[in-house]
Amino acid sequence: MARFCVYCGSNDTPENPVIDSVCLKCRIKRGELVRLEQNTYYFDICKVCGSLKIGYKWIDTNDFESAIDYIVRNFIFDKIKSVNGVKELRIDGYNYITTPSWHTDIYIIVSGKYGTADFRVPLRITIYFRPTKCPRCIMYDSREYEALIQIRGIYVDKLKKILEEEFAKEPRLGRDYIEAIETKNGIDIYFYSHGAARKLARRLSHRLGMSIKENYEITGTRSGKQRTRLHISLRRG
Repeated sequence: MARFCVYCGSNDTPENPVIDSVCLKCRIKRGELVRLEQNTYYFDICKVCGSLKIGYKWIDTNDFESAIDYIVRNFIFDKIKSVNGVKELRIDGYNYITTPSWHTDIYIIVSGKYGTADFRVPLRITIYFRPTKCPRCIMYDSREYEALIQIRGIYVDKLKKILEEEFAKEPRLGRDYIEAIETKNGIDIYFYSHGAARKLARRLSHRLGMSIKENYEITGTRSGKQRTRLHISLRRG
């Protein structure tokens, strides 16, 4: 017996499949095919550098546009729900309804298959950004630092050239870089994050043939967690 749609009476066809007694066209018309858990989302964004906070993690974005792009491509997909019979679900892109700002409306283009038929539908969402300051910008204002690389036993002029090359290769290192201070026999480099300091230290160690030693200094607590400052030493031998 041929399957038919209980809403419009259409028979099951490859172009308009009927699954669980409902055809593709009626699923789309009734808004049942795909939907979001909710249509409004709130996120914190740093009003100084544009970094985005999702959960407990800060994402290295620069402005409203890059923050929205990250949200759509890395957050929204997991919030999409679909009916039985939908497969190969994906986000093909998005269009702005309003200009990117603290309050932005967009259409997300979702595509996939319903049985044997391809579909492509828009889902409207609203994104609100709450202005705040990220930990990196708070540290910048207070001139605090999280990591220090101490390099000894090398000509400073040579080291400066190597540092310029490394920062050019990896621009993100520059986002966490604070400053470099020359000493009598080397240089001290200050960072906002442990990760950036370690990455640069490994690269410098490889290029300069220097050994690495790490130590931690307990500097207090933040949000109930112990806060440590990383000290990295690069030396010959």
